[in-house]
Amino acid sequence: MADTNDVPIDQSISDRFLEKGRKSPFLIASLVSLAGICAYGAYNFKKKNISTQFYLIQLRVAAQGTAIACLTFGMVYHMIKKHVLHDKNEP
Repeated sequence: MADTNDVPIDQSISDRFLEKGRKSPFLIASLVSLAGICAYGAYNFKKKNISTQFYLIQLRVAAQGTAIACLTFGMVYHMIKKHVLHDKNEP
């Protein structure tokens, strides 16, 4: 069971978000790319010349590809940081 000392209560959501961003910078990259894909999809939805179903499938594939790319780059980043640069603080 978690103690009250484990979870800081006075942290705001933005402080927790910044702390997670410092620990894993690819979290920020993935959220920015998700927002970009959603904005691109909403903007181009009006100008589409193809069926809605096909357009949404293409948009889903782009979002999944971006998620896989962010996961891959994040894993490579942490592996280099831990094994090549020998960072002892890396979990």
